[in-house]
Amino acid sequence: MSFAARFRNYFFAGILVSAPIAITLWLAWKVVGFVDDRIHPLIPPRWSPSTYLTFDLPGFGIVVVVAALMLIGSLTTGFVGKLIVKYSEWLLTRIPIVGSIYGWTKQILDTLLSEDSTAFREVVLVEYPCRGSWAVGFITGQTKGEVQELTSETVYNVFVPATPNPTTGFLLFIPEKDIRRLEMSVDDGIKLVISGGIVKPQEEDPESSWGTGTGIADEVELIKDAMEEARVRGEHGLHWKAGTGIGEEVERIKAAMEELNPSKRPVTLIGRLRDYFFTGTLVTAPIAITVWLAVSVIDFFDRSVIPMIPASWNPATHLPFGIPGLGLITSVLTMTLIGYLTAGFIGNAIVRISERAIEGLPILRGVYSAVKQIFETMLKKQSSAFREVVLIEYPRPESWAIGFITGEAAGEIQGSTPGDSINIFLPTTPNPTSGFLLFLPHEAVRKLTMTVEEGLKMVVSGGIVTPGVDEADEETAAGEDSEIEEAAATADEKPAAVAASERSGA
Repeated sequence: MSFAARFRNYFFAGILVSAPIAITLWLAWKVVGFVDDRIHPLIPPRWSPSTYLTFDLPGFGIVVVVAALMLIGSLTTGFVGKLIVKYSEWLLTRIPIVGSIYGWTKQILDTLLSEDSTAFREVVLVEYPCRGSWAVGFITGQTKGEVQELTSETVYNVFVPATPNPTTGFLLFIPEKDIRRLEMSVDDGIKLVISGGIVKPQEEDPESSWGTGTGIADEVELIKDAMEEARVRGEHGLHWKAGTGIGEEVERIKAAMEELNPSKRPVTLIGRLRDYFFTGTLVTAPIAITVWLAVSVIDFFDRSVIPMIPASWNPATHLPFGIPGLGLITSVLTMTLIGYLTAGFIGNAIVRISERAIEGLPILRGVYSAVKQIFETMLKKQSSAFREVVLIEYPRPESWAIGFITGEAAGEIQGSTPGDSINIFLPTTPNPTSGFLLFLPHEAVRKLTMTVEEGLKMVVSGGIVTPGVDEADEETAAGEDSEIEEAAATADEKPAAVAASERSGA
């Protein structure tokens, strides 16, 4: 091998070793810096280590955030904390737009952080965008409500992410028979999507996989071996005995699974702190996200509108402080005043003269005409734009997606499509401001009774939040659990002889 070839190999080997480490450290440093820059100004100087040290402590902001979340989690587990959270939620839900944002965020986080949640727990393969073409997706839950009623068989909510940005994609409703579950973890699935297929998931050890036995007895032995390993790791007092049959072994396995149940394990300090951390996150995240969105909207209007207000009319000129939300209030009042003035004869005349002046400009007249037509169509009372939520087969038969009717197809498009077609906007997940415009015949569209807000909620959450069925499902599940507990208690109270006679009579 020549010197140049050896040098080239060393160079690429150096890149291969150092680049992943460098990029990981760079991302970690960016996250630490981002958190520190926002948390440090909130810490009183007497509590900040930088006040007493000659240098800053990188990562101190993250430590403060984690400690604060744990503290909030520990406080909200008590009666007073729960009362404060309940009152805060009641207060937020009374604010028109803020209440909806808080409700969406809280419901999504509740579902994601729930231990029994299936959201983003399974990686699947689905035929997308047509038969014979496959894509990676993530199950976000089983389809419920009217979407399930309008489709056949058992259907699952599947989020199909885009590459290389998996934070956007499409929410599809796929029948169970068309879903192929993969053994790879969610992390491996996301790596595969982000890399565009370059990074392949690691293959699992074939010796640790189930289904290698030739019968029930072999499978029972595999289960026993796995649980014995769990016993050794967890130091649980399980002891297997030579059984006389499969039935006895299964009963021992059931008893062992009860003993290995995490809920019965002693709670350690680390486990308690972890629970406090997730509780604090669950309590603060919806409020923080809602407040952040509200502040961002108010700040946008303040920065855009306040500079246009004359200094003599600006309250900040006469007060020692600014008024947050002044730009938003000014915008609302200005729109209302313009609407009032243009309702009269003089206002109409001014609008007509202004439109004629704009129509004389080559490029601006096209932009003005398009924007005006969009707003007139969306805001007029008899408009059907974004008034109805529909279910359509996309991107292939037996795969479903949520869309919104924007109007009837007209002109050349109506003449070129079969039957009476309508305009359907198909949004992406979780950003519904982008998507596809489709033209479908009336008979290919199934209208839903859910509101546009509920449809957007389902799209934004990737199918995690199903409008109108979550509370009912919780009540039903609670009722079923109580019935099971009552039946179990009744069965335990019966003598063994009576139970045996009832089984033989049945």
